[in-house]
Amino acid sequence: MTDIRPTSDRLDIACAETAAPPCALVIFGASGDLVHRKLVPSLVELQRKKLLNEHFCLLGCGRSQLTDETFRHELNETLSHSAMDLSKEELNAFLAKCYYVNGNYDDSDLYQRLKRRLAELDQLHQFSPKVVFYLSVPPILYSTISKQLDRNGLSGTLGNTEKWQSSLVIEKPFGRDLDSAIALNQTLGRSFQESQLYRIDHYLGKETVQNILMFRFANAIFEPVWNRNYIDHIQITIAETLGVEHRGNYYDKSGALRDMFQNHMLQMLALVAMEPPASFEADAVRNEKIKLLQSIRPIKPEEVEPLFVRAQYAQGNDLA
Repeated sequence: MTDIRPTSDRLDIACAETAAPPCALVIFGASGDLVHRKLVPSLVELQRKKLLNEHFCLLGCGRSQLTDETFRHELNETLSHSAMDLSKEELNAFLAKCYYVNGNYDDSDLYQRLKRRLAELDQLHQFSPKVVFYLSVPPILYSTISKQLDRNGLSGTLGNTEKWQSSLVIEKPFGRDLDSAIALNQTLGRSFQESQLYRIDHYLGKETVQNILMFRFANAIFEPVWNRNYIDHIQITIAETLGVEHRGNYYDKSGALRDMFQNHMLQMLALVAMEPPASFEADAVRNEKIKLLQSIRPIKPEEVEPLFVRAQYAQGNDLA
């Protein structure tokens, strides 16, 4: 019988999940699609697995005129109709830690109220010193929010005596092109230190995507033959069951190419084709991804037409 248990001869593979430290999570754009469909259900799942610290709270922030009660009601509706099999006790325990503050993202008054609200919630939940700001907003607002957080004393310290460790999480796409991406990085760097910034691609959180590294490098059957001597070619297909739905305003500005190809699909390409990293530490994996992307043959302008098929979303058929 063949032993196909994972081996860590070449990689330092950490399988154990560690509970998060105390923290407050501030989500900008808290009434949006991503928060209800992905972020909040993920937080609840972390709570169920006891990976969410008991000294945790969620502070939603947005332009919608919501109160704590109406925000919790909306989250309750989302979670109650999700595929998650939640008990009433589990649901209520999570919702009791959810709060909301509203205002305009370019108004300093919002951030002053945000600061006061965090100080109040810290007395209740004792999450200090960690505060995580998650920008679930259109990328055009990244610069505005990061500048306002810094101007209002939320990018590193809060109050006169307490030291707060702030982190800023932003999702793709990072700008519309190279120039705007560089400008965005410069703006973020003036408000936050690099160690405080987390540029994430939520596609990498999918279980199947995360399993690629283990499947490639920790499997004694596939690791030795996963190379150009045994693999003829690779096809990557990302098939969605969801349409644009109510994300039309986002797609009109971004488009499917920026939304899917330059992040999700290139990340998949890197995971599938990169060389083994020295470890699963962030820098080591990043370095191997960079080497892979640098080795890709650039496509010449005259090659775009014969090599690419471009399309756009149109009216679909409801097969349900």
